[in-house]
Amino acid sequence: MNISWNHSLLKENTFGMDVSAACHVDYSTPEELTGFFASGRQFDLPKPFLHIGKGSNLLFTGDFPGTVFHSSIKYISRLSDADGRVRVEVGAGTDWDEFCLWCASNELWGPENLSGIPGETGAAAVQNIGAYGVEFKDIVTEVHCFDAVTCSIRTISKDDCRYGYRDSIFKQSAKGRYIVISAVFVLEKDGLPRLEYGHVRAAVENMSGDAHGRITPGLVRSAILGIRNSRLPDPSVTGNAGSFFKNPVVPRSMYEKVANYARSKYGPDYQVPHFDAGSGFIKIPAAWLIEQCGWKGYAEGNVGVYSKQPLVLINATGKALPSEIIVLEKKIIVSVLDRFGIELKPEVDHI
Repeated sequence: MNISWNHSLLKENTFGMDVSAACHVDYSTPEELTGFFASGRQFDLPKPFLHIGKGSNLLFTGDFPGTVFHSSIKYISRLSDADGRVRVEVGAGTDWDEFCLWCASNELWGPENLSGIPGETGAAAVQNIGAYGVEFKDIVTEVHCFDAVTCSIRTISKDDCRYGYRDSIFKQSAKGRYIVISAVFVLEKDGLPRLEYGHVRAAVENMSGDAHGRITPGLVRSAILGIRNSRLPDPSVTGNAGSFFKNPVVPRSMYEKVANYARSKYGPDYQVPHFDAGSGFIKIPAAWLIEQCGWKGYAEGNVGVYSKQPLVLINATGKALPSEIIVLEKKIIVSVLDRFGIELKPEVDHI
């Protein structure tokens, strides 16, 4: 294991916050992790403990006083192949988009709509990442974890992970107890493309398909990457953590109030973008609400709101302090609440 002190986290969070951790631990195998905890060496490290991937969904609000753990367990292993389904195990430290590329290259359906999401597979399991109508929970079958209480490896089924909208047991009742080692996915050889969300269908239809005119996982992946690249900033160029706010899910009565506001402003035929969330609830894109409040393209000091996607807050100069992001975040929340009566919740974890 690689242990370092007063470790800079500048390159380990996509927001580009220039902060440090009192201690940093990187490990490459499950045996290293279990042996470390079984020996009691963790008691010599500063607390609290935090496990991160690439820091793509984090906002460090300052220097971290404890120990940051990071997994370098990287592999993609084909476990079984039967009845048109392929089970694949992926190490927690594996780059998520590397796995998406592997699936597309092997013409296996599953994660293609999740292509381009920054981060690692372990973090994807914790966050239940989602995009373009697909979530992590839709393709995973089980997650292998290190249990810090019993110092053993445990397999947790998808149902027991209690996946919800950007949520899981790893963020709730079991937070801090389990460290993801790997995840097992069930992929389809003859799956169907999921094109219903946003502009995915139009993007795919503008592409030619393979030599036989088929829509392949690779084709859908290319379309998704094209959409993402046209709308989202590259974290290596402009610091950001992707979608900063969750899309609010509200009662239909509240949605109707928003729709009435929009019709009074844009005309009786205007349709507010929305998605049926079931049980009388509607999901409204946070980006639309934020744009209605005039934030799209806004700049203030070192921070701003991305000009092509108002859901993304950016470290515009590369010199932003965490406090500047937080001030902007609060301003946006207050403005949307004042205008629509809807309180936005951050998707990005504040550490």
